[in-house]
Amino acid sequence: MAKSNKREKVNYLDFTFTIFEKYDKWQISFYPVKGQPLKKKTTGLEATASNLIIVKREIIPSIVEYLTGKVELFVQKEDLCVQEWAEEFFIVHKDKVRSHVYKRNLGHYNNHIKPYFGDKLLHLIKPIDIEKWQNKLLKEFKHLTVQKYRSVFLSIFDYAVKNEVVESNPIRKVESPKTIEKVTMHDNDEENDIFPFSEAEIKTLLEKADGYLKNFIMLMYASGIRPGEIIALSWNDIDFNKKQINIYKTIVNGKIGPVKTQSSKRKIDMLPLAEMALKEQYKITSNNEYIFISNQKKLFYSHDIINVRLKKVLKANKIQVRKLYNLRHTFASQLIAAGEDITWVSKTLGHKDAQTTLMYYTKFIKKGENERLEKISKIGANFGANIFDSGLKADK
Repeated sequence: MAKSNKREKVNYLDFTFTIFEKYDKWQISFYPVKGQPLKKKTTGLEATASNLIIVKREIIPSIVEYLTGKVELFVQKEDLCVQEWAEEFFIVHKDKVRSHVYKRNLGHYNNHIKPYFGDKLLHLIKPIDIEKWQNKLLKEFKHLTVQKYRSVFLSIFDYAVKNEVVESNPIRKVESPKTIEKVTMHDNDEENDIFPFSEAEIKTLLEKADGYLKNFIMLMYASGIRPGEIIALSWNDIDFNKKQINIYKTIVNGKIGPVKTQSSKRKIDMLPLAEMALKEQYKITSNNEYIFISNQKKLFYSHDIINVRLKKVLKANKIQVRKLYNLRHTFASQLIAAGEDITWVSKTLGHKDAQTTLMYYTKFIKKGENERLEKISKIGANFGANIFDSGLKADK
């Protein structure tokens, strides 16, 4: 750190301390007893914002306690640096989200926010600082990835505003990096990178896959259920008589937990192809509690291994590799393109409302609209043609 003339007076009990920077270190001066010479000493701490707080909260109180035996809490909210407040935020955040979300967000903070802002005072961070930070990240990461990091920092600052630690959130004054597709702040980014399979590709997958993988592909394609929800399904969740599937749990990192949102908790209709997939799987795991289990006869830790197996089949059959989630997207896009009830599709997918579904699948509705117009044109070419022709002839 370059030398500067920064000085700050701090009153603590009956003492007045001056904190100043010298030779890149924080120094302090004070009068031990009124009338005695001024005493100066170095703290040995590098002259950073976070160390300034240590000087105020730890070193000065310890000096006064040594001299007088007295001590009091020394807290100034304007002295809070990002790291101190982030620690408070994540203590609360841990109890509000699922464990994997907490770990992911903490990782984003430690890797991409803390190195840049950790020792900076919260109230001194300006919109231009946020903009420079975003621009720096964009040189290394995609826009969507930077949005994820920004989202974590935004939440940390919003929590500071809520607790009156700062007056406003500078991040909200800076435009978020733009992406082609809209992004939500859910637990994962399942609705991004939508790339459905064609009917021919689905047919190939069902012909080439075998065992539980074939049944998994068929069920996901015919129901739109999320993969984490599928591996959490037990046979008690299936009602073949009513043709319903009860979805209320998911598996993340080997743990069974509730589904991601309230709307994700649902009972969905069992289409014939989904029923076929389940009955085929029943031949394999009817003696087990859960419908899909690993080769070791245990619950899947996550759906990642299924994703790996799917990619192998895709590569072997020269089908463009894509994520497992696109089986869910295929279910939704094909039904919407065919003009099925958007409300039913939305409820089946576990979306909050039809508007959420429309946000992701509008382009497929447009495709269906084009097909509808072509159908009208085709029907119209024959329907009423004789009347129209005779009418023309009459006019002539």
